[in-house]
Amino acid sequence: MNRRTYLLKVLTPLHVGAGQGLSHVDLPIVREVHTGFPLVPGSSLKGCIREYHLRRVWREYFADKGVNLSDLDEEVSSGRKKLRAINEDSFKKDLEYMRQVFGTAGELEEGNAGKVVFTDARLLFFPVRSVSHIFLLVTCPYALQRYARDTGKEIRVESPKDSEAFCYSMEVAIDNRVMLEEFVFDAKPAGEGLVGFVNSLGIEDKQRVVLVSDTVFSELVQSYTEVQTHVKIDPDSGTVKKGPLWTTEYLPAESVLYVNFFVEDGVEFSAPSEIWLGGDMTTGKGLVKLREVKP
Repeated sequence: MNRRTYLLKVLTPLHVGAGQGLSHVDLPIVREVHTGFPLVPGSSLKGCIREYHLRRVWREYFADKGVNLSDLDEEVSSGRKKLRAINEDSFKKDLEYMRQVFGTAGELEEGNAGKVVFTDARLLFFPVRSVSHIFLLVTCPYALQRYARDTGKEIRVESPKDSEAFCYSMEVAIDNRVMLEEFVFDAKPAGEGLVGFVNSLGIEDKQRVVLVSDTVFSELVQSYTEVQTHVKIDPDSGTVKKGPLWTTEYLPAESVLYVNFFVEDGVEFSAPSEIWLGGDMTTGKGLVKLREVKP
């Protein structure tokens, strides 16, 4: 299988929920059990990319033909051919693509698993508010080493102390200090390893990248996600309805994650450049951008 690595940049706050929470947040985001880092499960990615293609095909062939999206979904899932399109050859090609990539219903005898493996999207850079440059993109040695392991690359970075921040660009420092939320760190220039790695990714705003210790990073990603309070409006009075009040946690915009797709030989696959992920889509949440990292 071929490994394809993509960067996933969060453009609007992202809520991939973990169900009801027991803390002060009613609807927390899903996190890794062993690190507490936010992530996007591979199942969520696969489902959203499948829906992207399903809607694309539906709009192209059936939107004005009285065919429901669920009919096309059944066509793809069942592995059977029932629907007819004007451009039949092109439709068959799209249908075969979706069945190859996403598979067909497993409970059926003729069901097949997809030929692309969707892994979890893991956190690489986390945006944290700063006095300088509005916000900085924070990472840590553990996140970088895990990226190296998951992508087969080699990254050599020094480990900062809890009081230090290694900066891609010293322009983000003020009087040799970096401020992240209410915490102040001694700013030091990043080594060649971190600078070379960041350059190889080709990310936007690379001047904002700061390396902190694993301990500090863990504290930041668990304490400084975005939490929004929601209420329900009474449609008759136009005022806040008594009772419904809840909080929802989001992964902040500007966060950067990475994901690996393992593609069977002979299968053509490329991820869409933009998709909607998670909940609250109708209020503009969950728009993410995908870009492949060139080997």
